[in-house]
Amino acid sequence: MSISRQRAVVVACVLIAVLATIGLVWTDNGINPTLWLSTVTALFIVLIGVLDPWMRNSASTDPSTPAQLASASTGLAQAVSAQLRAESEVRELSRPYQLPLTWSATPLVPADNPAAPDQLSGSVDAVVPWFRALPGRRVVVLGPAGSGKSSLALLLALGLLEDFGPHDQLPVLLPLGSWNPRVDLRTWITQRLREDYPALRNTELYGSYAAELLVDQRRVLPVLDAFDEIPANLRVAALQGINKAVPPATPLVLTSRPTAYGSAVSRVGPLRNASVIELDPVEQDALATVLRGSSTRVAASRWEPLLLHLRHDPDGPLAETLSSPLMVWLARTRYADVATNPTELLDPGRFPNRASIEEFLLDGLVTAVFPSLADEGARTDHLPATSDMWEPEQARRWLVFLATRMQHRELPWWELRRLVHRYWLTVLGAVSLGLMTALSVGLMVALVNRLTVLSTATVTGSIAGTLATAGTLFSTTSRGRAASASVRFGAARSMLVVSLISGTAVGLVFGALFGADPGLISGLSVAIATALRFSLGSPVELSRPPSAEATMSRDRALVGLVVLVFGIGVGSAAALLFGAGRTGMVWLGFSAGALLGFVLSAMSRNWWWFSVARAWLAMRGRLPYRLLEFLEDAHQLGVLRQVGARYQFRHARVQEHLAQASADEHGAIKPDKKP
Repeated sequence: MSISRQRAVVVACVLIAVLATIGLVWTDNGINPTLWLSTVTALFIVLIGVLDPWMRNSASTDPSTPAQLASASTGLAQAVSAQLRAESEVRELSRPYQLPLTWSATPLVPADNPAAPDQLSGSVDAVVPWFRALPGRRVVVLGPAGSGKSSLALLLALGLLEDFGPHDQLPVLLPLGSWNPRVDLRTWITQRLREDYPALRNTELYGSYAAELLVDQRRVLPVLDAFDEIPANLRVAALQGINKAVPPATPLVLTSRPTAYGSAVSRVGPLRNASVIELDPVEQDALATVLRGSSTRVAASRWEPLLLHLRHDPDGPLAETLSSPLMVWLARTRYADVATNPTELLDPGRFPNRASIEEFLLDGLVTAVFPSLADEGARTDHLPATSDMWEPEQARRWLVFLATRMQHRELPWWELRRLVHRYWLTVLGAVSLGLMTALSVGLMVALVNRLTVLSTATVTGSIAGTLATAGTLFSTTSRGRAASASVRFGAARSMLVVSLISGTAVGLVFGALFGADPGLISGLSVAIATALRFSLGSPVELSRPPSAEATMSRDRALVGLVVLVFGIGVGSAAALLFGAGRTGMVWLGFSAGALLGFVLSAMSRNWWWFSVARAWLAMRGRLPYRLLEFLEDAHQLGVLRQVGARYQFRHARVQEHLAQASADEHGAIKPDKKP
């Protein structure tokens, strides 16, 4: 829903809360609290009843109109452009660090496009006009590992977005490693859009099925990155699926290593109507320009002996290594500190071949970007400072764990539970919620008995905790989720109906236990919390770039809101029952209500399960407790990259190297059981 509708609900709820509080404070002035609270409750029902049809209109099931789709496309373009621009800065794809990549036609893999050879060559400076002039605007970009395929795809998408219009096709960068070809490609793209940009579900602004229609009406230009990361046994099905989902007349970009794409082409034929190009190795002049331009004048002199060696031995192992943009970045990163000396790479005894040089550069990445706290005074030429400092041994251990457990090179924060055995996580989370339920219900029963019959409170709390644990276990299983998903009826879309049912249920329970006034204030508090959660549960800003912190903070804020309202409601009930002067009983009521509100709100939120998984992994030393801060630091330093709200390793070679380090050091880190 729009901000105006959210604000209307918030204003109504705040007004009711203020009026209820005024009645409780002025009871000594002759105001009957029961009559006052009954009047305020009736006013709340009237206000929500007036707002409810307006709110439900925002959840219309009518398909998106052309104007709504154009608005969604424009907002999505702003979000994608902002993220890609930030990502290009993190990956240092702009001058003076940008390598002038070039490409040309390749005879190694057949192409299904009659483009002339002179149309299949170009450079990164003119990638956008080159792509637009390409017949059919369908191209397969080939190159070995670390040749710059993903960087070229990012720069192409960013360039196409610079003059984007509402009726243009929206380039979206999509890593194929997480796609299972058994799922239709269009369905997968739609799912990615809805997960990475949840504001597309805003039916008031963009109508229903906005993401689906953007894909079905060919308003999205798929930039499919890393075809080679699809499992080998699924690549034939993947190429067939791409041909089926994206017609020959629809623009498309696909990147892959030559062997992976060529093996699939040999069995089912090439991508229809697509040209095929291959990235060229980095030229020595371009390498020299980048190494000198990314350093100060004094620091640049350190590279001269190495550059001189490359000119005398252009076919040697060092020249082969530095023909890859990935290895160029690793070399600049490792030797960014002016105290280091890149001429050590010239030692033939230590580095007899290309593989040894590459392993050396990969092995020094973590130490270079996460300097020791003892070296805090050191400064580098081009690396940004982190928001906090992490010891290199810790950072390496955490990154090794992620490399061994991260599926498809991706880590969505809401799926951190995948890194923990699902049974342990489910039991741990359910038992935690059950204990909090037992404590909150026990405290409430103790309030009823004025702390005189604690045995009853203990038994009642234990029963409630057991039921909460069992309910959480059921709801988190696949069978339980399927059952809850099937119980969706029209009344569940009504803010009025849901608020009245929840508020009445809690009000009757508290009324039976405490009396009419506590029952009214408790039921009203729950109804207000439900209405606020109903209205604030979805994002409205599509144009803002997605981030892990932003999507998680929305979940966390909703939980905090419900905790506060429940706590105030039960605390107010305790004040009515025992008198405001007995602050101990009031705080006891507030604590009980806050705990109950936390349980009811956290049970279905991804933030809770993320927190449980993070705490478990932090206790075992697998990951830091401040996980998102660490991931963002690693992202800013170039070890990770961000796609949507997900983190990935910068390159598959980086992840493979760290995973191999885990295998070599199997005694230091024992992986958990497979989730």
